[in-house]
Amino acid sequence: MGRRPKPEAEIETIKNKILDTTLKLITKDGYVGFSIRKLGPKLGIAPKTVYNYFKSKEEIYLHVLTKGFELLYDELYQSIRLKKDPFKKLETLAKTYIRFGFEKPNYYDIMFTWYVPKFKDFVGTSLEPIAYNELQAALKSLSLFIQIMEEIPTVNARIKKDETRIYVIQLFVGLHGIVAFKNNTILDYVHENSNSIIDPLLNGILAPFRPTRH
Repeated sequence: MGRRPKPEAEIETIKNKILDTTLKLITKDGYVGFSIRKLGPKLGIAPKTVYNYFKSKEEIYLHVLTKGFELLYDELYQSIRLKKDPFKKLETLAKTYIRFGFEKPNYYDIMFTWYVPKFKDFVGTSLEPIAYNELQAALKSLSLFIQIMEEIPTVNARIKKDETRIYVIQLFVGLHGIVAFKNNTILDYVHENSNSIIDPLLNGILAPFRPTRH
């Protein structure tokens, strides 16, 4: 008799364990230093067993990225789901983005900081569909910020709806600066109590979007 196939739930559990372990290895050794040969022993299985679940290290990496962007979107969406005021929604999105970066630096680094392969690097390869799914997961968070930014002109006449994408990019640059400077400890060198200036820095970044009328 052949070996009975694993239940779907068990397969998903193993895949998630592979992704979580991959994230730790990439954080430690970098993308280039990550390999399935290193991954197998960390999982307590033979490296060749990993290929029962993923075809290559690149495929695993893309799934790790996708999972990170899905986690970010879920946290962003849930944070504003019940809010009505446009600026409060934008402020909450910004705070949630920063918190994600602080609490999940391993994901944040490969999503936004490190020079690692992205969608265009996989165009024309067998991994293009998987890379496209990762790109769409990433763009969901961008679309959410744009959607909320498009509501800001209703409370701030200086903000032009047809320029919302530029405003969002401007916002992302500021938020990323806070996360990157804090996570790599630069902020600790330039200010004695770096935690105390996170909110003032964020307030400055959000200042152009604050309501000008009620």
